[in-house]
Amino acid sequence: MKKMFSQKFLVALTAVALMTLVVSGTSSVYAQSKFTQEQLAYMPAVKLIELFKKGETTPSEVLEAQIARVKAYNGEYNVSLRDLVKELDTFNAGKVNAITFDKFAEARAQAKEADERYRKGTARKLEGITVGVKDENEVKGWRVDYATIPQKDHAPCQSDGAMIEKLRDEGAIFVFQTTVPELYLSPMTWSRLYGVTRNPWNLYYGVGGSSGGSGAALAAGFCTLATGSDMGGSIRIPSSMNGVYGFKPPFGRVATSNNAYETYGPMTRTFADMVLMQNVIVGPSPKVHSSIRPKLDYPQEYASLQGQKVAVAYFKNWIKGGLSQESDHSLDMVTAALKKAGAQVETVEFDFDCKSFLPTYFKGLMSTNMYELFGSLQSAGDVFSSYVTHLFSKFGNLTPQDQVNADILLVKIHQNIQQKVFEKGCIALIMPTLATPHFPADLEVTPDKMAQVHGEKYPGENLMLTPIWNLASRYPVVTMPVELSNKNVPVGVQIVSNTYDDLSAFRVAYALSKTIEPLYMDGRFPDFRNAK
Repeated sequence: MKKMFSQKFLVALTAVALMTLVVSGTSSVYAQSKFTQEQLAYMPAVKLIELFKKGETTPSEVLEAQIARVKAYNGEYNVSLRDLVKELDTFNAGKVNAITFDKFAEARAQAKEADERYRKGTARKLEGITVGVKDENEVKGWRVDYATIPQKDHAPCQSDGAMIEKLRDEGAIFVFQTTVPELYLSPMTWSRLYGVTRNPWNLYYGVGGSSGGSGAALAAGFCTLATGSDMGGSIRIPSSMNGVYGFKPPFGRVATSNNAYETYGPMTRTFADMVLMQNVIVGPSPKVHSSIRPKLDYPQEYASLQGQKVAVAYFKNWIKGGLSQESDHSLDMVTAALKKAGAQVETVEFDFDCKSFLPTYFKGLMSTNMYELFGSLQSAGDVFSSYVTHLFSKFGNLTPQDQVNADILLVKIHQNIQQKVFEKGCIALIMPTLATPHFPADLEVTPDKMAQVHGEKYPGENLMLTPIWNLASRYPVVTMPVELSNKNVPVGVQIVSNTYDDLSAFRVAYALSKTIEPLYMDGRFPDFRNAK
């Protein structure tokens, strides 16, 4: 009798639990029994949308899985800490530190709405998919402060920016803001305002910049998609270092600004998710004069590379003695993968190097609204992170000739690329993203915190090969992961196609994604080790 009562009580309790879950719309017992939190946190958006439609999981369940990972791996973030991070080395030690603030309450409400839309069959293209938002993209009611102390109390944004508006209209959920280097002026992400952001694959090393928090959040499983912007490699560097896909669209393809050095783009863990997100954010906007018409459509699948010519450049002249062994090996792997895919590989080299290119590029960049922004903040006093002071002391003494010199260099590079690559019949150029994947997380211009290649120490800006395509900004560039280094840091390459020929870059990336062993599958996930 007692046993029968216990069984009936258990059945009744289970029924109440089921009813509570159904009424609250948070998840289902079937979904919970089928997927682990890690599986949901890392699952690609295209797969999640499929599962949402089948009712096998819900946006609310995925959101909670990702929030749990934020609490486990990110470390502390709090407005009260934002006066100044005084101890960069110890603040959030052993944690990723990729978030400036969260909007979990709002995200939970949006996830419940998305749950209901899937039940009703009214889901939009990105319904219920979580997005980490870079501290640059304007979200109504959110603060953008460029990770700089003079702007830490900046008024909230009054409206969504053009890209955010497109994402919101298609049902994306904005869960948190991601960290950036101060004023976006470092190839690694740390600031006196928010501390050091560390690589989930190996916490000793950096995540890249300036969209470093976005790359780290994706690698850590904190969100499904993330936004990036790119003025000197700010999508491509963190994509490479965190083992994710990133796309620097040609200027104007995604409504960004009227600064020709800059563009916004997607950051994702898979090729298919990159296509999905790009198809949402692409296209003209009445908010941005330079945005291009008509909207371009990006297919999920592309024709074979059989018989197509693809150029590969190791950039042996960029620094003395050539790039690192890791950089060279990643191109060796890509070359083998291209040949396996049926492509004809043409090896090319270029004359320009970091010493001849970077000063002209930086002075050209500083001649844009970046100089105006810095100038408006200078009255705040000596509060900037060291790399900001370093760059402006090195490249901030401008004359009208500097922009002219940048334009002359642009013409030279364009002609060189055309003659050696595209006039030879190649559909794309594949090249390194960085001279080395091994940058200390708290990269500095001091000898103890500089990156090394072949025993030589370099300022961080000398080791990035990305700014070429911000000066030559009409070229589309996809960055994709290739392998892990012996220090467990991802290594990625850049795939450059001809001006405004986005689909050729996607075609090559698609072929390589089918040939090169992907990350975030079969046990190849970050393990949050911390080892030099």
